[in-house]
Amino acid sequence: MTRRIGTLLPLLGLLLGGCQAVGHDPLTQPAADMPASCTWLRDAGVSREAWVRAAIPELEARGFTIRSTDLELGVVGAERTTSRPGLGAVDDHWFGGASLWSSFGRRSALGVGYGVGFREDPVQVERLSLVVGENDVRLTRDSSVVDDGGYVVDARPYNRDAFCREVSGAIESRLLNTGARP
Repeated sequence: MTRRIGTLLPLLGLLLGGCQAVGHDPLTQPAADMPASCTWLRDAGVSREAWVRAAIPELEARGFTIRSTDLELGVVGAERTTSRPGLGAVDDHWFGGASLWSSFGRRSALGVGYGVGFREDPVQVERLSLVVGENDVRLTRDSSVVDDGGYVVDARPYNRDAFCREVSGAIESRLLNTGARP
């Protein structure tokens, strides 16, 4: 029996170690994978403050809540939370749980109860940063899906070409409408 356990332990170690070696952190995606449309040239004739002031209402119109801004540095931090119905139903059980209760005293009783539990849907939290640099404007976004227990189900960079094109075009349009030259 000891010999069999001694043979299985290294095998189990290799198996678990192999799973760990294959995994990777999706947030360590290199910057080269970011779409080119997420960085665009900045007209030096337009101040950082004007870029930030044009970006804020555009991001708010897209459902983002502005969390931080710095007009001097040209930085905007924003966040958007969206319910993701159905993602939490995969591992949900029909019965929310069972309880065993008892009472002792004059009368003794023992019972088993089942309750139906309802879980909240997971939420997707998107965090966005817009940085107005000396020569360019950079937009980065990441996404995390969090279940009702607070556990992160999925996390990854969420830089999408179409989103960056839409946002950059809308910000430049707002700059034109305010009289600034983009």
